[in-house]
Amino acid sequence: MCQPKDFAAVQRKIEAMSRFLMRILTAIQLTRLTIAFGGVSDIWFIILLTRAEPQYTHIHVHNLPVGLSLVAGAVLALGLFAHGAALNDLLDLQHDSAFSPDRPIPAGRIRIGQAVVITIGALLLAFLGASILGVWAVVLTLLMAAGLLFYNTAGKFIPAVGFTTIGLLYVVHMLIPNHELSFTLPLWLIMTHIMAISMVVHLLEEKRPRITTQTIVMTSLAWIFWSAIIIGAGLMTQGSLWPAGISPWAVVYPLIAVAGFLVVVQWKLRSIDPRAGAEKLRRYGAMWQSLYAAAWLLALDLIPEAIGMGIFALVGFCVMTMIREVAGLTGRPVAFRS
Repeated sequence: MCQPKDFAAVQRKIEAMSRFLMRILTAIQLTRLTIAFGGVSDIWFIILLTRAEPQYTHIHVHNLPVGLSLVAGAVLALGLFAHGAALNDLLDLQHDSAFSPDRPIPAGRIRIGQAVVITIGALLLAFLGASILGVWAVVLTLLMAAGLLFYNTAGKFIPAVGFTTIGLLYVVHMLIPNHELSFTLPLWLIMTHIMAISMVVHLLEEKRPRITTQTIVMTSLAWIFWSAIIIGAGLMTQGSLWPAGISPWAVVYPLIAVAGFLVVVQWKLRSIDPRAGAEKLRRYGAMWQSLYAAAWLLALDLIPEAIGMGIFALVGFCVMTMIREVAGLTGRPVAFRS
């Protein structure tokens, strides 16, 4: 039979574990790591593609052990994502206090000093991952950090600039392991995917300033301009949009992935609160980045890599769902579970 002292000790251990769990969940909410695996997928896709192509034997990541390169890529992606998300919450503290009081900092679940430590620590972690992937990876990671600072301090307050900037940041992010990538269609697809999601989320959350006809025109022109740059770079370096030796019909796999995303989004956003819809769009958009990666690898006849990426997408979705359910069982934060 349990003695009172033993019961009190068990209760203290449970309370300590509960506090530890809440700190972990708060850090996850601050850094939005439940949707960061989309960025990991992008990095891993480029690493796997680079290692599979003989033309990239001079690229540093091509000659690294596969396990080390994938771990470094994951650390890099998670660090950059966490840095950008935490930086956003720090700079938006006044706005969140008024309009999103359930966010970790205004809700008092994490102190400003702790958030600053997480922001800086995440960036250092990203540079650690980049240092393993080579000198150019470090240079592009520095460019990413500057781009994130620009986006969070100025770019996002002008919608057309913000939508374009975030799309281009994902392109730079994908180029970190291989800055000489000649197959640029995956870069173009991710840029388009991210810009479209950013616009729809902005509309669903009714963010200010509102999207106007001028915003749509400016964003469309920016998309056309950068699409020409990205696709043109591929044409200049390899002479065609599609890799030699691969059937052009294989493009059907990425097209199926795009169609699947549109169907799922329409289904998930039907008859729900717009703000909840925005959160779902972010999550499914991140999950689909891993499915795009699997589709491109399948199109390039890299079957084992495609299967591995598909499994990663499934695992990522399960982990994301589990974290959200655990957050809900704790009773807070409610907004994290919406």
